[in-house]
Amino acid sequence: MFKQIFVIAKQEFKSLLKNWITIICIIALLIAPIFVYSPIERNEQWNVLYAAYQCNHALVILGVMVIPIIVMSIYYKDEITEMPVIIFSQHITGKIYAVGKFLGAYCYCLFFCILENVIWMLMPLYFKQTPYSPIPFFKYFILYSAASYLAMVAFAYFIDIMFNIKPLTIFIPMILFLSLSGDNTPKISLMISGIYMDNLYIGKALSPETINIIMTNRIFIIILAFVLIIISILKFSTEKLMNRR
Repeated sequence: MFKQIFVIAKQEFKSLLKNWITIICIIALLIAPIFVYSPIERNEQWNVLYAAYQCNHALVILGVMVIPIIVMSIYYKDEITEMPVIIFSQHITGKIYAVGKFLGAYCYCLFFCILENVIWMLMPLYFKQTPYSPIPFFKYFILYSAASYLAMVAFAYFIDIMFNIKPLTIFIPMILFLSLSGDNTPKISLMISGIYMDNLYIGKALSPETINIIMTNRIFIIILAFVLIIISILKFSTEKLMNRR
């Protein structure tokens, strides 16, 4: 079972890399954060913690717009190719197929997050300084980007499975993600607001209260993401997939 899931996830990852969506991801997730708000754009070298936070903050903000389009595209390809026929002729169940497709899309998103974090780690070279330590970037990648992307991919996937209407797959998640990104929803927000992170800019540690708010938020959205993933897999129907074509 796990081997089959891995094969499908790998196939989906490769398929997305060859898709037109990769051009959008390169522009939105790799290039845009550098020129919108970064040490290079501000022409000042930030401390490593603030840089790590801002890198992943930018990725989550831009992911709100990009992830629904990525999720929309994963089953669209199946509608115009013979891939489902080939897959299901190999005695692969619909549930395994659904898990593999989700993991492929999620890993595809994380691939660009990792690349962007590496780019930001090297930014001090622009100022002829030593590159940032990778440890803070890894921590914020796991705590911020990976967790928020899991929730965003899970919800967009849930909408796609439940309704199979491409405009809904794109716009419902976008609207919801934006509505859950304000300072008024700290426990369920997909973004870690800058009002909690101001201390990082001046090199101070986060307060215990801020850490508690962040951890509560992260735990909540991760649990919610897994609930949505489980529901999506249980609701996935091979008959509906084949009827899409």
